[in-house]
Amino acid sequence: MFSGWSSGVDTVDMESTEKILILNGATSSGKTSLSKELQDTLDEPHIHLEEDRFVYGTYHGRYLQTRMVEEIFRKTMLGYYRSIAAFAGAGHNVIAETGFYTRELVEVCVAELAGLDVWLIGVHCSVDELDRRERARGDREVGEARKQAATIHEHVVYDVEVDTSTQSLRKCAEAIREVVTSGRRPLGSDATRRRLAAR
Repeated sequence: MFSGWSSGVDTVDMESTEKILILNGATSSGKTSLSKELQDTLDEPHIHLEEDRFVYGTYHGRYLQTRMVEEIFRKTMLGYYRSIAAFAGAGHNVIAETGFYTRELVEVCVAELAGLDVWLIGVHCSVDELDRRERARGDREVGEARKQAATIHEHVVYDVEVDTSTQSLRKCAEAIREVVTSGRRPLGSDATRRRLAAR
C-alpha cells in the first residue's frame, strides 16, 4: 500500500488549516460512537484519534501500580494533545475524543493547539443514561461517569453541544456538521483560554 511512499513535505506544517474536532464528555457519554458517526456524516475524511488508545495498554502494568502513574498520565496526555497538532499539520482533518477531567488538562490542550482550527464539542448525556450504559458495558466502574459528568464541562466554552441521551447519534452528528461546515471560524478554544485566565 505504501510502496514508494513519500511524505511530500519536509516538516510538519503548524499553520495547517485542517479542522480539528475535539469531543469532550464523561465516560459512556457516547464519544466513540459519535466520532464514528461523524466520520460517516462529514463530507471530508477525518482521522479518529481516541484518547483511550493512548492511555490504556501502552505502559506495562507494573508501572501503573506505583506513584509513577500520575506522571505517566500527565506525559501521555501532553503527547496526545501534541499528536493532534502533528496529525493536523501533516494534512489530516482530526476527530479527537477526550475527557477534560481537570482544569490543567483543559489548559494544556488549548495551549498546545493554539493557532489551529479547533472546534470544541460538548458531548452531554443524562446521569441516569450514563449509569445504564456503564452497567450494560460491564467494563467500567458504575458511578464513575456520573462523577465525571458533574465537572467535566466546567472549564470549557463550546462551539457546539449535543446530548446523546435525547438525540440519536445521527442527529448529533448532523448538528455538529452544520456548525463546523458553516464557514465561520471556531471561537470556543480562544474563549476557553480567556475564561481560564480570568479565574
